[in-house]
Amino acid sequence: MVRLLDPCARDAIMAILGPAFASHPMFPAGTSQGKVDALLGLFLDTFFVPDHSYLFGIDKDDRLACVALVTDPRHEPKGLASGIFFCRVLPILGPFALVAFARAFSGRPVYDQPYLELFLIGTAPGAQRQGLGKEMLRFLAGFSGEQGFRGLILGVARNSPAYGFYAREGFVVDKELSYRGMPICCMRREN
Repeated sequence: MVRLLDPCARDAIMAILGPAFASHPMFPAGTSQGKVDALLGLFLDTFFVPDHSYLFGIDKDDRLACVALVTDPRHEPKGLASGIFFCRVLPILGPFALVAFARAFSGRPVYDQPYLELFLIGTAPGAQRQGLGKEMLRFLAGFSGEQGFRGLILGVARNSPAYGFYAREGFVVDKELSYRGMPICCMRREN
């Protein structure tokens, strides 16, 4: 069963997200777990906006096993907050990757209707392939409709297993971006 998480449960949330993203194609081979964790923590700190973002979790065997951060993209950091975010990303990614990151993600589609963005989702390694991601995604689709959103949007590397998962769950590609030669698909699913 999906439950709302307290953002103060950061250690438990990071214990799921860190390993889930350790081999994500966004990170070059050999990226330390410390850098992966630092970037994920920065995403949580920056994009979790009270009243406009939600953290959800699913427990398995009385332990948190799946985590998702969804946000209303109309309330993403802008101006000074955006500048601070990029300054904090610089030592993690380095200057060239930061410029590529900013260039790629500034090209995301702009929608006329409100969509809820699935910003981060991860499942504990020992709980993967047991339907928790699918359960979370289907919950989020219902939740987005209940909150008045038209559907869900997300960005995913085309060469990751997650791409096929989202396609099977009814997401369509609205636009393809490139991050350091890696195709990133901006996907959408209507409610």
